[in-house]
Amino acid sequence: MSGVNTLALALAIAGYALLMLTNPVRASLRDGWRCVRRYPVLWRRLAWLGCANALFLLAVNLSFQMRGVAVLMWGRTAWHDHALWLSGSSDSLWWLPPSAIRAGLAESWLPALESIAGLFNNAVTTFPVALTAVVALFFNRHRYCTVLRSALLHRFGALGWLMLAGVFIGALAVLAKAVLFFHPPGISDATTAKLAALVMCPAALFEYLFGLGVQVFLILHAYAWVRGITFEPDALREFALRRLGASVKWAVIVVLAGTLLVELPQVLALGWGVALPPKLLTITRASLAVVLLIFSTMQASLALHGETLPRAWRAHWRLVRRHTWELAWFLILAAIHLYALAVLRTLVLGGVGENTALGIVWTLVWPLPAGLVAGWLLASWVCLFKRCEA
Repeated sequence: MSGVNTLALALAIAGYALLMLTNPVRASLRDGWRCVRRYPVLWRRLAWLGCANALFLLAVNLSFQMRGVAVLMWGRTAWHDHALWLSGSSDSLWWLPPSAIRAGLAESWLPALESIAGLFNNAVTTFPVALTAVVALFFNRHRYCTVLRSALLHRFGALGWLMLAGVFIGALAVLAKAVLFFHPPGISDATTAKLAALVMCPAALFEYLFGLGVQVFLILHAYAWVRGITFEPDALREFALRRLGASVKWAVIVVLAGTLLVELPQVLALGWGVALPPKLLTITRASLAVVLLIFSTMQASLALHGETLPRAWRAHWRLVRRHTWELAWFLILAAIHLYALAVLRTLVLGGVGENTALGIVWTLVWPLPAGLVAGWLLASWVCLFKRCEA
């Protein structure tokens, strides 16, 4: 059996190498890797956001543990059994029966699909790092508030004031969300759930806007590498914030769809116990991801060229008609890599246990390879986009 497994692994590696060497977008993938090596911020920023989120959730679980709510078990009981400590039991150090492998393969397709869509929208969660953006916004550090206000007013006129007010409301919601995570004393569980439901949507909107700004910032790094442009990091950060005003046009449509299809059902389930069937929620999440894939060039077009929404719309369909083959191949290769990552994360976490010491270490380390792959694919996407435009 081991010989068969070794042969299957060798064939898989050979097939992967052949696929990477012969696909029609290999030049863009190679340039994307070179871009990541030149600007490591493309993957380090994504990895840092993921690590910060994992550390925050660990702190929340530790606070529950100290209050007597059992969350973390650290080690399985069979660790002390010399016969079963490594495997062979559900309490062993490693336990992954065939049924768990099949379940992991089945459960990983939706996270992988949303990760692919994130390359063209928002690649990673931004909480709790979004709290630093809240502080920068309120205290106008590096003129962030001034630049954002100028960009919104320039793009939307008087409506920009209303949008700026919505940004500040979302910032306050992020602060409230951070407090409610730790279940303040004197507030019942039901009240905490209702308050969390009220702040979930505005907080998610601010986190999405912050993530969109980070993604535009990274896209501009890759674009500067493609064009051979030198820049100052602070100047590029301010330019990304101004281009965020153009990207907001498409983001408003995405936010409305995401709020109705994903956030609102979660709010109803958290605060009032009105839960949609799991299959329906899965369908809505998958549908939103598919829509983002269909309109994959919109964000890049708005971020790089600052166009109006109708012009970006026409440019999107023109590029899709002319380069359907290359775009399809990029999506296929991104799907292969991100699905493999999702399966690996699920299987390892299931094998060692989610709340064990090894599971915690794996959760904290995981953002590093995930950020590296996401940063490489994002840079490759910008290289492919510019190649198709040329």
